[in-house]
Amino acid sequence: MTFQFGPIPDPDKDGIMEVHHYRRAVDDYERDGALFDSPMLKHWFVVNVCDELLGEDAMYKYSPQELFEKLQEFSKDAQAFTDMCEEHDCRVTLDDMEYQRQCSH
Repeated sequence: MTFQFGPIPDPDKDGIMEVHHYRRAVDDYERDGALFDSPMLKHWFVVNVCDELLGEDAMYKYSPQELFEKLQEFSKDAQAFTDMCEEHDCRVTLDDMEYQRQCSH
């Protein structure tokens, strides 16, 4: 999934300043610290993270508590997987969208 920016504003309907803010938010996507001072980008970021966690429109379907709990669950699962791989000296690579597990024991 690629990062989804919001819909491009119509300058006739939304105004030229809204188009300017949109372009600036798109340009800010790669700037360090941009989430701090770019409200439009911050909103898109939250929408994208929620969609990654629980699917399309998750931000509108679930409470912030549910989303945060799911994030915690994924974090714990990822840490457990990392710990398991370190314990067994494994390396996981992504090749053609399939995981290949290579262990040295």
